[in-house]
Amino acid sequence: MGDRPVPVKRPMVRVDPAGGRLPPMDDDRAPADPPAATAPAAPGQPTGRPTGASANRRRTDREIVLFALGLLAVAAILVLLPDLTPAAAQGLVSERIHARIVELPPATDQNAPTAIVEFLEGPRRGQRETATLEGPSGQLQLPDYTVGDEIVAAIDRQPDGTTTFSVIDRWRLPLIGALALLFAIVTVAVAGWRGVRSVVALALSLVLAIRVLIPLLLAGWNPLVLAIGLGATVTIVSFVLTQGLTRTTVSAIAGTMAGLAITGILAAVVTVLARFTPAQGSDQILAIGQLAGNTIDLSGLLLAGVVFGGLGVLNDVAISQAATVEELQAVDPTLGRRTIYRRTMNVGVSHLAATVNTLVFAYLGTALPLLVLFSIQVRGLGFPLNEEIIAVEVVRTLIGSVGIVLTVPITTAIAVWLLTRTSSGIPARRGRRSRVDQPARTTTEISSSP
Repeated sequence: MGDRPVPVKRPMVRVDPAGGRLPPMDDDRAPADPPAATAPAAPGQPTGRPTGASANRRRTDREIVLFALGLLAVAAILVLLPDLTPAAAQGLVSERIHARIVELPPATDQNAPTAIVEFLEGPRRGQRETATLEGPSGQLQLPDYTVGDEIVAAIDRQPDGTTTFSVIDRWRLPLIGALALLFAIVTVAVAGWRGVRSVVALALSLVLAIRVLIPLLLAGWNPLVLAIGLGATVTIVSFVLTQGLTRTTVSAIAGTMAGLAITGILAAVVTVLARFTPAQGSDQILAIGQLAGNTIDLSGLLLAGVVFGGLGVLNDVAISQAATVEELQAVDPTLGRRTIYRRTMNVGVSHLAATVNTLVFAYLGTALPLLVLFSIQVRGLGFPLNEEIIAVEVVRTLIGSVGIVLTVPITTAIAVWLLTRTSSGIPARRGRRSRVDQPARTTTEISSSP
């Protein structure tokens, strides 16, 4: 008899339930013991991976550092930054001072109504003067002042050297301060440390506007350049203080910058085409021109208003889109870029309708009295919209809306490109199921395969 062929034993490849391969096993060899569980590290020894407590502690430390930096920036601007207002722009209006009505003499037909007021601050504190009663912003209708009311008094020096005093409005700063405190408390209660940083970022933005923007406008700087530059600064500071310096923040900042550039360029082009007058139908701008002369670019104020009017909404949609991309990738790191982009755009489009409505109704609220007035005076809808003072608001609304709408896809594309470059060191796949999604093959299926 010839030699019989000896059967060759093929090693059996085993697959564990998690989808990974175990070492090959022969029939005559017992299965390898499973890897022993790693004993927990002794207290005080590094574990190789940060625990939840240490990660939270580091995050809290970063939040405290950002909060401190924000407070230091606010204090530095208030204390160290010199007054940038040009000397020629100071003293253009009358002096304002906090006072209280202590006596209301009977009014007569021959003389304007007056009041005896006591000054409550400044070098005139404790002095009493007779002041003429006037309505707020020059209105003819007088408020119902009573003795004890705290008011704002105006001190004007006349060309002949005499000084006159007027009661021009009520004192409302304590009420405004209380509302601001309520806003801060509610924000912190809802958002925690992030709310604290948001309040600090808001304070820094207001300080920059008051101490930098307005003085430089009075000095004759280009309003559009100032608006874009300050808008970019406020965006960077706000995002870094509230969100930290992450890829999501970088995406939101880049998207906002693109939206600002689009809004500014479109505003400049449309303003030239619309051929608005320097006053743009606004009594306030006309008064600025009379007081400041030719030092301020009145037409540029419209452009700056368009940029600042849409800045807050630009920040909103930009950070929303960038955060949505990050969350989608965190849920499934194997999603392709196109899938993440499409799903994020679905969220952004749903958000756009409410966002644009917010901007439209904000401007509608400003122009509503004028719309009612022109509707009474002029028949038809087109002619009131053609009036310059209304057309300016329409232009602001439409330009701001265009910038907001285009910011959504731009920010989404930037965020997808940045956040899906790598996922745990492995490039994101396109159109392929991950190992987790694929069913694990059993030991029998693998051993029986050719």
